[in-house]
Amino acid sequence: MTNQEFYENHLLLLEKNDVNELVEHDYHDDAVMILLVAEEPIYVVGKEALKVQLGDYLTNIYRGFVSTEKLAITEDSIHLEATINTAWGPSRVYDALFMKDGKIFRHYSGLKG
Repeated sequence: MTNQEFYENHLLLLEKNDVNELVEHDYHDDAVMILLVAEEPIYVVGKEALKVQLGDYLTNIYRGFVSTEKLAITEDSIHLEATINTAWGPSRVYDALFMKDGKIFRHYSGLKG
């Protein structure tokens, strides 16, 4: 699977709203997510912690994908800016996904403005 195909499939998994399938399919066993949404970065380490964090995100915040504004894909990374619907309306987000063995190894995520 190319990283372009991976990104398209990742959006489909988000739409399915199944945190277990999302994490098991898309995240490396040693994955770390770094959330840049507070004063200090929040580090989410390992699949079980990702399931908790992303489960909360899918339940309480995420309401659907709107569009990708910027997308840069290399052989080992996916960088994007996008608009999503959230519980409080449309929001601009950015993500940097560093890949290892076809899965997300490091995931930096934040809100724009």
